[in-house]
Formats: sequence, C-alpha cells, structure tokens
Amino acid sequence: MTHLDTATTIERMADLFALQELVARFAQAVDRRDHEALTTVFTADVTMEVVPDIRIEGREALAGMLRDDLIWASTVHTVSNVLAEPRGDTATIHANVTAVHVSRAGAGQHFDMGARYTFTAVRNAGQAWLLSRIEIEPVWTSGDDQGMHDD
Repeated sequence: MTHLDTATTIERMADLFALQELVARFAQAVDRRDHEALTTVFTADVTMEVVPDIRIEGREALAGMLRDDLIWASTVHTVSNVLAEPRGDTATIHANVTAVHVSRAGAGQHFDMGARYTFTAVRNAGQAWLLSRIEIEPVWTSGDDQGMHDD
C-alpha cells in the first residue's frame, strides 16, 4: 500500500466515523429534546419527509418540531445497521431505526415504530458533516399513534 492509498483510506475511515457519529448525535438530540444540539446537525435548508405525507423544511422548523411538537413523555430512537456512503462532499446514510414513544398517559402506553431512514449529509466549509435531508419510511408500527403530533 502506498502512502497515498494509506492517506485515502484514513480519510475515508474518518468520514465513515464522522457520518455514523452525526446520525447518533441526531438521535440523541431528538430523544433529549435538545434544540441547540439539533440545530448543530442540520443545514439551514434541511428537509425531513415521513413517507408518504409529512414534509418539514428548514433547520429551525425541524428542530422546533422535534423539540416542541411531539407530545410524548419520552422517546428512545435506537439506530442500527448504519451504512454510510460518502462521495466527495456529499454522503448517503442508510439506517434502521426502532423508535419507542411513551405516552404522557402513563407507563405501558406507547407507540412503537420500525423504520428505514435515509439521510443525506453534506460537508460544510468548516469540513464538518451536516444533515441536509432525512427520509423516514415506516416499516411497522405497534400501539396507538394518537397524539404523535399535537394537532
């Protein structure tokens, strides 16, 4: 292996770790309702789509919704099978997510969902990766999603 090959491999590994960390920071911030942390993982024009009918655009709108509009007492998003595919200054990240949403009505009442997430990330001028798009494709649900959003 040449010096160039080694440098390229190290850069790729650094990108893979950074992209996995970005997804983990996103999930942690959602579960903690941490608006400040959420705004640090998104581009200004981020878009989130929950297939087939929910679309939210913009960093402040998305961070605010994730912090304020979900009326669950708590959530836990477990992210697995993260596959990051960096290509230059953009990347696609696929992940499976199991999300538990615990009702304010009490223990034992919750809405659970398994979903495929596809993230698009871009490298900003400071060389940090940020999420520019999140697509959520629910695969299965269990429980009552009434109250998922405060309508």
